[in-house]
Order: sequence, then C-alpha cells, then structure tokens
Amino acid sequence: MKKYLILCFILAFTLTSVNAQDKVSDHHHYKGDTCKVEARFAPQQGDFTAAMVFGRGAYLNGGLVVPGSYSSVSGSAPYANVVDANDNNITNMVGAEGRYYATNRFAITLSGGAILRNTPAQLAIPAVIDVDGNTIIPAYSAVVADERIDANISVGGQWLFNTKNDRLFPYIGFALPFSYARQSLYDPTIIVDGQGNVEITDLGARHADITAFGVQAVAGVDYYIAKDVFFGFDIKPVSYTYAYSVKTPGPGLYSLESDTNTLSFFAQFSFKVGFKF
Repeated sequence: MKKYLILCFILAFTLTSVNAQDKVSDHHHYKGDTCKVEARFAPQQGDFTAAMVFGRGAYLNGGLVVPGSYSSVSGSAPYANVVDANDNNITNMVGAEGRYYATNRFAITLSGGAILRNTPAQLAIPAVIDVDGNTIIPAYSAVVADERIDANISVGGQWLFNTKNDRLFPYIGFALPFSYARQSLYDPTIIVDGQGNVEITDLGARHADITAFGVQAVAGVDYYIAKDVFFGFDIKPVSYTYAYSVKTPGPGLYSLESDTNTLSFFAQFSFKVGFKF
C-alpha cells in the first residue's frame, strides 16, 4: 500500500504544477519584423533532465549463490533477472536517469543505481555453566559476516523527434548497460565437542561474483505535462546481455565459472517521471 501512496503523491504533485508552469511557458522572440514563436516544451541544447525510473529493476544478480561450507559448489549459472516474462511492476522505483542535450536533437544518457550492505562477523561466546548444570551466562552464537554489492550503470545516446503535438517527443537510441553483483560470507563459528575435537566452519570468506554487460536499442516517448515536468515511457526493442559468474568456496580452492547469454525482444519496459533544468 505504501508504494501506491508514494506514486499517487508524485502524480498529484506534478499535476498541480501544470497551471503555474504553463503560465510562464508562453514566451515569444521577435527578430526584425518576424515573430518567431519557439516551442514551449522542447528540450534545447544545454538542457539537463533528471527522472525517476519505475518498472523492473536493472540489478542483475540472478544466480548469485555463495558456496556453502564443506558442501558442493552450486552449478547455477548467472541469470539475467532484469528480463522476466511475467513481472514488471510500474510502481517499483528502480533508479534514476539523467540526460544532457548536446544538441537540440541529441542527448547523452546516464542511469543506474547501487546497493551496498555489510554485516561484520562476531565470534561465538560459549555458555558459562556451574557444577550443578545451571547456566550462569547464556551462549552467544556467532554472527556470520555478510558483504554484498549490487550495482548497475548504463550510458547511451538518444535522438529526439518533433511531432505535431508540441508536448510529445518520441526518441530512439542505444544503451550500454553494465552490472556487477557480489556476495561474501564468512562464518567464524568454532565448535569443540566433549572429546576435544575442534570443528572450524570457515577458514576464510566464500564468494560469488557476477559481472554483466551488453547493448540495447531504446525507443520511447516523453510527454510534457508542464514546461519542465514530463512523464515518459520507453521500451528495449532488442537487448543483448552477457553475464559471467565466479564462485569461490574458500581461500586457495578452485573457482567454478559459468556464463549466460540473454537476447530479448520487446521484453523490458520502464515508466519515468522527470524534470527539465
């Protein structure tokens, strides 16, 4: 429910600014005896736009499985979970996009996001028990160290087109996405049994990494509801992604490598709410 309220707030905010923006957007330039009326909404050279992007996330981390301690190393290959046949939620904010208009018709684009998590390890503390078997101080379990990185970035270019509607601007372009995901686990638990045998859970950290890159065609449209506020929609007509993963079960051990090629057609969509500066 919370995400729907946030989306409704964004829509209400942008719509209430329409009247005020439209009043200041009516401007004319006169050259000699000629009156030239410029487009009120079209981006111009030197303009910058920033947009919130909604839809399916661009974090490619499918198949990021860290090997377990003293167990088989999973053979799961990286999975391009940025493409899914049955799930693309428009209320899910997935990142941000910036565009710089190098000319009136061409923009350089940059989009992406990152998530970093770090849980430090804590050693286990054994219980203190008296001679009668009563627990004086309870045992404290170890805290497993968990480090994770999810990041994606995409650079590209877009060519803008005019239409008969001075608020509507379709565009085509390309994007070069790059994604990186990593998770490291380390369990410092040490178990000593009644015979004095010691069991060490991890000798060092276990890792799983995914690196992915590709190329995408982009087609979309922006509609300016006010002079500097727009809604947008885009689709990737063709997208290719190469993903490569490495799983390391421990220090000095052999790593398992795997890769996946993903080709999709009209399978990635996104919705945008943006502002022009």
